Amino acid sequence: MPMLNEDLEDARFFNTYAHSGTQWNRDPTCWRYMDFLALLSILHREELHCTHISDLYRYDPHEGTGGALINVIKYPITPSLLVSPPIPDIEERNRLEVENIERELAIPWSERLPGLKDRVRVWDQKNDTVYISCWHTNEIDSDFMWRVYGRYEYGIAVKSSVQALMQSIRDGGVDVRKVGCGFVVYPTRDQLYREKLEESMGSYAAFMIKSPQYSPENEFRVFVKAKCRVPSCDLHVDIRKLIHGIHISPLVPRWAIEPLRATLNPLCRAKGLPEVVVSQGSLRDI
Repeated sequence: MPMLNEDLEDARFFNTYAHSGTQWNRDPTCWRYMDFLALLSILHREELHCTHISDLYRYDPHEGTGGALINVIKYPITPSLLVSPPIPDIEERNRLEVENIERELAIPWSERLPGLKDRVRVWDQKNDTVYISCWHTNEIDSDFMWRVYGRYEYGIAVKSSVQALMQSIRDGGVDVRKVGCGFVVYPTRDQLYREKLEESMGSYAAFMIKSPQYSPENEFRVFVKAKCRVPSCDLHVDIRKLIHGIHISPLVPRWAIEPLRATLNPLCRAKGLPEVVVSQGSLRDI
């Protein structure tokens, strides 16, 4: 059974910038990479599955720690505000800000570690009923995402946009105040301090901040917080709003494409959806 409004707590919207530089108001294209069975589930049940945050640890052991282990630093350290020509008051504020950041960066790892562990333990408790749906933002499909998350030669991707994704959940009957979302940020450690990301995000920082090493994922995350732990968290969606296209992986064997299309296209037509598209493969196969 899908989750209802009364099963969920209110969540937050984060107007963060995507790693690509885009933002919510530009309504960027987003992709959900999955296998064939997951697609059939969406098409037949018209529900979006959200994964419990702890299940994400299998793919990324640092998931849920808010980038606590980020040790990448961008030099030279730049202040939050730069003006030209220089203004003395702002220059002094910039100097103090950079000094504070450098002081934080100078704290030895051994001294930071106990505090980081305590913070993550608190986040684990607060996020115990958080469920997440992860989407990749990019104007075109991604070879990286096909290979990592598209189950190699069995991959399917649903194409949407970030605003259509949220609209499909609302039109599916879930109050948007119950659904949080935002672009994951992949800051360097000095950026964490400068922009006070952890303070502004609270416990949500655990899964809305990730290490720069994961920036190619360029994630947009939708999340809900249930009032209690549930075996499965699914949200009813309007799939006609959600699904702008269905793409078959370019890694799918050529012999499998027509059987896939013959299976999926009648279902797509019955649901009022566009027919599936085969992402471009090798020139030698065309």
